[in-house]
Formats: sequence, C-alpha cells, structure tokens
Amino acid sequence: MSILNRDVVVAIRFVTSCVTAGFLIFFISALSGEDLIKNQNTIKQLEAIQSEITAELQGGIDRRIKQLGEVPEVDPYRQFYCAELAKEIHEISYLTEKQKIAFDAFNVRDFEHKSGRLVAYSETGNLKQLLNELETVKRELKNSANLLDKKRSKLVRQRTAYIILFFVLWLGIFLYYGRGVLR
Repeated sequence: MSILNRDVVVAIRFVTSCVTAGFLIFFISALSGEDLIKNQNTIKQLEAIQSEITAELQGGIDRRIKQLGEVPEVDPYRQFYCAELAKEIHEISYLTEKQKIAFDAFNVRDFEHKSGRLVAYSETGNLKQLLNELETVKRELKNSANLLDKKRSKLVRQRTAYIILFFVLWLGIFLYYGRGVLR
C-alpha cells in the first residue's frame, strides 16, 4: 500500500511542478511584456502571409501575366489589357501591404499613391510603366518575404527560449518538491 501511495505522491508532485512552472512562465512573460499566446498566433499569421508571397514569387506572378494573353496593338484593346494588368499588379501589391499591416507600418497615403499611379498608367495604356511597376512590386515582395522571415525567426527563438525555461523551471521545482522541503 505504501508503494501505491508513493507513486501517487510522485505523480502529484510531477503535475504540481508542471502547473507551477507553467504559471511561472506566464508570469515571467507578462512581466517582460510578452504575450505568448499572441506571439504564437502572430507566428501562424506570418507563416501564412509568407507562404502567399512565396507562391506568388515562385510562378504565381508569371501565371497571372500569361492568363492575360498577348499584348494587343489596337488602342482600345491595349487599354483594356493595361487595366487588367494594373488590376493584377494591385492584387500582388496587396500582399506587401498585408506584411506592412502585420508590422504596423501600413501607410494609407502611400497605398493610395501607388493605386493612383496604376490607374493613370492603365488609362493611358502605358504598358512599359506598368511593367516597371510590376518589377518594383516583385522587389517589394522579396523584401517583405525577408522581413517576415526575420520577424518569424525572432518569435520562434523567443518561443524556444520560453520552452527551455519552462523545462528548467519544471525540473527545478520537481526536485524542490521531491526533496521533501514542501510536504
């Protein structure tokens, strides 16, 4: 019977030390100004945005351009083609804006200015400028992907540090309880 009681006491110490370490981790993270649950949600959000950007960079943009077909030479059709191209560029550019929103760096005036330029180029049928804007958007996408990767890496390192701290605290508290100091 004493073996059963000893096993129950060890299990209770094990669970109690785990819960205590968990509370200590959340208390320490709260004191440092970090919200671990929000950070985990942010990591998931950044991964989703980064996967969208990567998909566009790895052929999504080229697929969108190919779907438009060949550039017509006749002016009304050329303007329609430019309007469709401007729409595609705007949709691709929105991915960089998602990254800026995630980092609280979104500037409405800048986005309006970009949209205004795209509309002006599409109305005049200026295909060369639209293609230059497309190249600019591609560079912005690459920069956004790099920024997202850096931010995600930082949050993952922070999460890993808290996990390691949790296990260290858990072991320390379990040994503290196991020595019979607290009965």
